[in-house]
Amino acid sequence: MNIVINVLTEEMPPFIRKERISIKRKAEFNKNGEYVLYIMEMSQRANQNFALETAIYYANLLKKPLIVYFNLNSFSKRLNLRHYVFMLEGIIKLKKVLTQRGIKIIIRNSEFFEKDVKLVNRAVLVIVDRGYLKYQKIWRQNLARIINIPMIEIEGDVICPIETVSNKKESNARTLRPKIMKLLPYFLEIVPQLDLKVCSHNIEISSWEEENIYKYLEKLSIDKSVFPVEYFKGGEDEALKRLEIFIKEKLHLYAKYRVDPGFNVTSELSPYLRFGQISPIQILLKILKETPLEDENVKSFFNELVVWRELARNYVWYNSLYDQYEGLPLWARKTLEDHINDPREYLYEIFQFEKAETDDPYWNAAQKELLKKGKIHNYIRMYWCKKLIEWTKNPKKAFEIACYLNNKYALDGEDPNSYSGISWCFGTFDHPFLERPIYGKIRKMTKTSLTSKLYFKEYLKNTS
Repeated sequence: MNIVINVLTEEMPPFIRKERISIKRKAEFNKNGEYVLYIMEMSQRANQNFALETAIYYANLLKKPLIVYFNLNSFSKRLNLRHYVFMLEGIIKLKKVLTQRGIKIIIRNSEFFEKDVKLVNRAVLVIVDRGYLKYQKIWRQNLARIINIPMIEIEGDVICPIETVSNKKESNARTLRPKIMKLLPYFLEIVPQLDLKVCSHNIEISSWEEENIYKYLEKLSIDKSVFPVEYFKGGEDEALKRLEIFIKEKLHLYAKYRVDPGFNVTSELSPYLRFGQISPIQILLKILKETPLEDENVKSFFNELVVWRELARNYVWYNSLYDQYEGLPLWARKTLEDHINDPREYLYEIFQFEKAETDDPYWNAAQKELLKKGKIHNYIRMYWCKKLIEWTKNPKKAFEIACYLNNKYALDGEDPNSYSGISWCFGTFDHPFLERPIYGKIRKMTKTSLTSKLYFKEYLKNTS
């Protein structure tokens, strides 16, 4: 059918830059297909969702309904109760919004390639959003390999598509920043909300239809030992509330107090970005509507939201060992291993770390914040991570413990930012410093650097 050539090459959505679109499977449309299928994973939102609007565009073009499919099992081996509660809070709200737009969302918990290929085979074509971690890349590759209908991947959870910005692993933020700045005006685009012409409510497909998240949780075989947090509530609406608070109450202080854990002016949007409940484009455009990019506070926040966040995605995309000690720079591993036998004042077991039972009240405060709120203030998180190097028998074990604790308890865990942030503490994106015991030439953070912060005592008080 020539229509596949026309639609996938000549009939690209006019509201999306072609660099965001990747055709993963070239094939004829399924002439017996009942719907366009969007497999949602990374972009768990109704607004500023490039993949969703692209799926609606093709559904309208082909005069078909649209089905959105969300598989809870995609995350089950990596996430626990804490993450699932936050994610499901968002998904249940999202379901209501999509329903109002005439879009049926199918929620299941199954082994995709065992049961749900039938769901795909009923589609005319498949749309997926883009994920950067290894497991996300693998299931997309496997799906493209086994289906016989077109599959299109849309990159919509970064401002500038990673492979367009750079075709290699960047060494640090300094090398990536000018490349992003050059492309920013081109990619900082609003995606319109389209009206779906053919409603999909009447299509018969089995789905979990619970309205209460705990009904979903009862059916899931996940780690339920990590309790949900009260501090964060999931959902696109909650993300927008935090963004409003940040702009009105915190942004004007961001450059000056960003690194002070006791004077919390951070946006606290990282869990919402991690689950795609808000778009970085949406955040930046909202801020720029109020304050120009030249403002020192906006520049400082831009550095975190765009430069470092997209550097993290560059890092995991081009470094298959991003989640392993062996993925660190050679110079960093060598200097740490040169000091592996240096005397250590304290050595702790992993259960002591988990329970915040070290002899350092500052480290304990950070771990308690992680346990209670599902986050650690960015500045003290660096101290928290680097002390693991000092308190474990070898750097590889320290790296593994950092990943374990962060991914288990942080709501923004198991994310490119997590792996790049931990790797930075072990020398990635950094340069050698004056050699010292245990750390070698790795940058060290001291208690003095923490206690010098004006409001640090407030941080200790709030986490006790």
